Amino acid sequence: MPLELAYLAPSRVRDSIDSQVANHLNALRADQPARRAQAIVSAVAPEFVSHSLTRHYPRSVAAPRAGELHLWRFRCEWLPVPVQEGDAWLSKVERERARLHPNSALRKRFVSARVVARWIVANLFDCEPRAVDLQDDGNEKLRARHPHDGRDITIDIAYGGIWIVIGIASATLGLSVVVPSPGAALDDAPEGSRRRARYGSLCNALRYAPVDIDLDLLSSDAAVGAFELAEHGRWHVLDLPMSGKIRAAVALAQPVTQVHAFGWPKAWVFGESNK
Repeated sequence: MPLELAYLAPSRVRDSIDSQVANHLNALRADQPARRAQAIVSAVAPEFVSHSLTRHYPRSVAAPRAGELHLWRFRCEWLPVPVQEGDAWLSKVERERARLHPNSALRKRFVSARVVARWIVANLFDCEPRAVDLQDDGNEKLRARHPHDGRDITIDIAYGGIWIVIGIASATLGLSVVVPSPGAALDDAPEGSRRRARYGSLCNALRYAPVDIDLDLLSSDAAVGAFELAEHGRWHVLDLPMSGKIRAAVALAQPVTQVHAFGWPKAWVFGESNK
């Protein structure tokens, strides 16, 4: 059952891509589909380092290097500083985007995500949050360059239910969080949500480029997988433990050897599938 990664995400709303992906799984076919993706069975679960979600950034955590992934999970209401201080960190473009959001809940969520992202990067780069230069593609995919050594980091932001999830790595990455819609019948089982999360993470990482992939490859019980996506190269997908029926995944353009996770209970194990 081939699927093609041609999902076109809206520029302002990177919600759980549930309904959009479900539609495209049924309707989209690329004009010239690429060669079928192949699974790589040698993917190994990374080392997992748990950190409490506090307003005191751990100084021992440096900007991610090759093989390292930083993941943050928090609720919209959580901010590392008072609201007024965080708002002052935003750029003119970010303030304008916030103003244009269709309702106050989406506006608050966007602002919270950007404030926390700036706070994280400022701590990693040892600079002021308002001085962080975020290169924004409009789809919550950001890049930032270290002001001293010139290293780049890539940032992706995803939303699902009450959660905001931020991923940071030295390589291209894509996040996806899937929250089943009430009353939804299409592919509504937990396995279907997990498959859509994996699919969505690849879509987001690849900027929605079309590629042919077998549905069975996305249905594996293994929480860590690797895929050879023809001309798009090798991609590594990791399931993220979430509560209830929420499913989430992250795709990276490099193997993941270590995950620093902020805001997850220490008892939750990365590299194990939450069925």
